[in-house]
Amino acid sequence: MLGREVLRSDRVRLCFLEQRDLDDVYTIYGDPLCMRYYPALRTRERMQSWFDNVSADYAAHGHGMFGVERLRDGVFLGLCGFLHQDVDGDALVEIAYLFKSMHWHHGYASESAIACRDHGFNVLKQPKLISLIRPENAPSRAVAERVGMTVERTTERIGWQHLVYSINAPHGG
Repeated sequence: MLGREVLRSDRVRLCFLEQRDLDDVYTIYGDPLCMRYYPALRTRERMQSWFDNVSADYAAHGHGMFGVERLRDGVFLGLCGFLHQDVDGDALVEIAYLFKSMHWHHGYASESAIACRDHGFNVLKQPKLISLIRPENAPSRAVAERVGMTVERTTERIGWQHLVYSINAPHGG
């Protein structure tokens, strides 16, 4: 069971992560299939550092990466939420998502990212939201497109090319 609920859609709820969720999160970052577009699998020690950064985001911004739980049975599906990014000197808010491979192709990532999009515009009052995606990551690109994002530009991150998908707030925010 995850922490306090932040968002809810028809089938999922997004909640603050708590230390007890570390094992569930590690199953994603330790899965070669989930991490195929990342430089390397994460160690348990590195996951604790990641978790500390998530907690710092909660403290600084009131949001960050959230755990995603299926409503009907409480199963942990993955992660979706907000990351503050510097993209070529621009301070932007990213909708990021990463789900357990066993839960792919059920629409959970799109549903969660759309809930984050709406929260980002309606509650956080962001004028624009982005997603940073490797060009070869077709599944993540499809999620970004379902959210309504289009490719704005390319950028280099961690030595690799990334597409900057973006969407502007409706009616100028």
